[in-house]
Amino acid sequence: MRTCYYSVEAQIFMACPLFLPALNDPDEGRCAGDPAAIIPSDTLRRCCTNGYARGVCERAAGTDADAIRLLIKANRGGTIEVAWSIERNHHPVAVGSMQVTGSISPDQTPLERQACACAASYLRQIGAAA
Repeated sequence: MRTCYYSVEAQIFMACPLFLPALNDPDEGRCAGDPAAIIPSDTLRRCCTNGYARGVCERAAGTDADAIRLLIKANRGGTIEVAWSIERNHHPVAVGSMQVTGSISPDQTPLERQACACAASYLRQIGAAA
């Protein structure tokens, strides 16, 4: 997932609501709309890891939401609190937060997988074990 905004206080990540990050690399992954499909690297960068791809991706065109935005709220001894917003046209349609303590697993929803990938990326950036 690409960083779309960065400041000293916050780092916000955003991706397509269909994006399923890979287990070891949050910039690689699959599409929940067609999990068996191989996604070309340029499509991953342009659409999947950035969100708002409804106008350029046939799979994303059929979704109600067009982005999931994630923000690390807190790190409490290995439990990462991730705030999330599911958006359509840059407006939230659902918001919440979740506690992330583990890694990505195949049975998670795209939102859960993205939150885990976001937390793992944050832990790598601060020099903590993911």
